[in-house]
Amino acid sequence: MKQSKYLLFLLIAITIGACKKSFLEVTDNSNINRQAYVKDLNSLQEFMNGVYLMLSAKYEQGSEEAYPGLIADELKVSSISTPLAMHNNWSQVKDAIQAANFTSMNLSWMNYYNIIRACNFVIENVGKYTSENPDKGNSIKGQALAIRAMIHLRLVNIFAQNYSFTADASHSGIPYITTSDITKAYSRQTVAEVYQNMITDLEAAIPLMPIKVSDTRYMNAPAAKALLARIYLYKEDFVKAKSLSIELISQHPLMSINAGYPVDMFKYKQQPEQTEVLFQITPITNDYASSDFIGIYFVIDYFRATADIATILMENTKDPRRSWVTQSGGNWMVTKFPAGVAGGLAYDPSIDYYVPVVRSSEMFLTAAEASAKTNDETNARLYLNAIRKRADPTIADIVVGGPALLDSICKERRKEFCFEGFRMWDLQRWKLAVQRTDVVDGFQKTLPYPSEKAIAPIPGQDVNLMGLNQNPGY
Repeated sequence: MKQSKYLLFLLIAITIGACKKSFLEVTDNSNINRQAYVKDLNSLQEFMNGVYLMLSAKYEQGSEEAYPGLIADELKVSSISTPLAMHNNWSQVKDAIQAANFTSMNLSWMNYYNIIRACNFVIENVGKYTSENPDKGNSIKGQALAIRAMIHLRLVNIFAQNYSFTADASHSGIPYITTSDITKAYSRQTVAEVYQNMITDLEAAIPLMPIKVSDTRYMNAPAAKALLARIYLYKEDFVKAKSLSIELISQHPLMSINAGYPVDMFKYKQQPEQTEVLFQITPITNDYASSDFIGIYFVIDYFRATADIATILMENTKDPRRSWVTQSGGNWMVTKFPAGVAGGLAYDPSIDYYVPVVRSSEMFLTAAEASAKTNDETNARLYLNAIRKRADPTIADIVVGGPALLDSICKERRKEFCFEGFRMWDLQRWKLAVQRTDVVDGFQKTLPYPSEKAIAPIPGQDVNLMGLNQNPGY
């Protein structure tokens, strides 16, 4: 992946400039330079490479990946003074300092919309150069569309209630930004509108990209389909979620233990068929930005696994996922993320790994859940048992149905994706309260469903300057 320092400087300049006014309504002083740099399809490809660098530095940060676990029952801070402790205690504030995600998710809001606007620039300009190489031009556009949808999905999860919070998803979502022009007005759309925009983007993106994965470090058609299946699952369109996930399962099987699971899913495989990962994010370090993946927070002991998740992971002595937590001094330390497997791309060995964003395991569990929800319990058990027997071939099959089957699927999903940024979004769409047994002294243990504190406040600057309505409770 070409790491153009100049391109990254232009992209990071947008982020730096965003500290002046509203997180979205900023003076983009890099725009003239950006327009001057992109003169043909090759330079646009380099600009798109810069978007991937922004994903490494600004999207897949440790605080963002930790957040859904901290506000649920998966992670806890090591002390009341640890960064993100306010998230762990459902005590976020709306007007936090932008420089840190310690008391709000304001910085994520800013970073994510900066990446979205960079994607929009690509989408707006690729048509000028596609005739130079139509396949390449279409692929670049498809990547930008899919990444735009992916980032909006994370935003709507963080800043808005789940899709079924209201019967028609008419409650407030987020701005769905489709322009790089920062002078254009924006407003919060409904969650239903946000989901439809994500679906539209992904459906447009998929046919533009090759159907075969050639490099998992770049967005691709199967990864975009998997994101679409995730969105349909969250939307509770179980028929479409089931269809897409089963299609992907037939083409992208689980990675076996003999093939390197679970450690090798954090590596980059030059042969995509050797991994179950469909899209992963590359660690970087250079003059302008560095990755800050979640692994480093466990090494410096900011966050620990809760006894709740550790108990589930440790219940089967033959399950290799037991290695994802380790007991030390009465605490459960997270050891899921391997160190130093990316060849020294990161500044610190503890974050020198590739972050899997989409992988086949998710499609198996999506297919299991969607099958159960559509009264196809035979296939639900089939896909669930495939995940369970991958971890332990000797384990007995799940044979139950009804609510017990769904409980088993939820439990397996909790195991497989622990610490990967799914937990709170799952609890919310299942309409379940957060029930903790293990917290820092004095912290709250229960958050009912629904709750105003299940989502983050909209940054105060955007509320005040742009007239966005604030989330209730803030």
